[in-house]
Amino acid sequence: MPDSSPQRKPRVPKLSFTTNRGYGWHVSFRDPKTGVPKRHCFGVKERERRAEAERLYHDWVGKHLHGETPAPPNGKRRSTRPASPNVEVLSGSIIQIASGLIEAERGRVRKDGERKRRGTIAKAVFTDRSKQIRDFLVYLNERHGERAVGRMRIQDLSMADVEAYNEHVVASGYSSSQVSKRMQLVKAIIDRAGRPEHGEQVLTWNWESRDVRHGKPTRERVLPSVEQLQALLDATDLRGRAFIWLGIGLGFGPRDLAAIRVGQIAEDAYDLRRGKTGIERYGDTPPFVWSHVRAYIAAEERAKGDLLFVTRNGLPLVHQRSDAVMLWWSSLRKRIGHTPKTLGGFYTLRHLGATEFGSRPGTSISEVKRWLGHTASSAIADVYMKPVSPEYREAIKWVRKSLSKKRLPYK
Repeated sequence: MPDSSPQRKPRVPKLSFTTNRGYGWHVSFRDPKTGVPKRHCFGVKERERRAEAERLYHDWVGKHLHGETPAPPNGKRRSTRPASPNVEVLSGSIIQIASGLIEAERGRVRKDGERKRRGTIAKAVFTDRSKQIRDFLVYLNERHGERAVGRMRIQDLSMADVEAYNEHVVASGYSSSQVSKRMQLVKAIIDRAGRPEHGEQVLTWNWESRDVRHGKPTRERVLPSVEQLQALLDATDLRGRAFIWLGIGLGFGPRDLAAIRVGQIAEDAYDLRRGKTGIERYGDTPPFVWSHVRAYIAAEERAKGDLLFVTRNGLPLVHQRSDAVMLWWSSLRKRIGHTPKTLGGFYTLRHLGATEFGSRPGTSISEVKRWLGHTASSAIADVYMKPVSPEYREAIKWVRKSLSKKRLPYK
């Protein structure tokens, strides 16, 4: 008997972004033959590379809707490694040098919970750098032919190759800082070629004489308005309000909130290190921040030395790949009718607080750097030590007045 049910219009999978498990830009869909849920990742893990991801997405959707759903072999994501291990690789080739650089970077990775010390990097930084190195190798293979990096030596790398890669990265939509990071890794490969085990290779041309292309300028940080802040506070509970005021008043991010212990913040002062940098962070506790911390400690019956905030299961707010603060923020933002385009991430509160702190009369560069918990140059502090833009004056004035309050406006 023929099927008389109406034909359904095929569902078009949506392009999505997540930092979970390093997926980046991807689509979730059901296999048209088996109905099994699947995910297709485009290998673009940076949010700012949306334009590149959209080009890959539209190509994928076109094939998917015509029954030719692209899928990596054996259901696994395609490897970006430029050469197979069973292919002969010349001694001192670019891929050999790059592999040595990746291993050297791996040796610099700090263990979880270990404080930052000179010469070490976080695991996430290593992941980004190793991918950026492989991206350069993939580009050379596309430019010179399959497995070219196994045959090429540094002497074979021309100025035109490097300039073309620079233009390729810029065209991919990266910011100026991201372009610089990728080009620095290209230079690191070239410098590493000078090691004895690689034949002490050197370029046949001057690196400084090349034409340099820069990426997009850094976006201006958009601070939340008074109306947005009030909506956020009204839509959350005491725990959420404590998050918000610690973000504004002390500049704490998710990992800072996850590390605070009862006793580190007192009525008159706070004293702790920021886990990311290991820099001393201390100063006066704003009265309104203390009011929230004190109320939360009393409500949750936290003992001295305990983590101030934990998840429902008693785990730290940020552990492994889980970030309860960012999940809470995303849900809260959606609850008040906003999106990432109209209201930034949780770190926007830190930028707001830094702008308020840096604009106080008589504030020094060292004080701003201590408040931020940065080892960076004074240029970072200078971002905040300037007159407040007219469009943000109302919000800064409201924040400054609120931080000086001693009592909570709610029960």
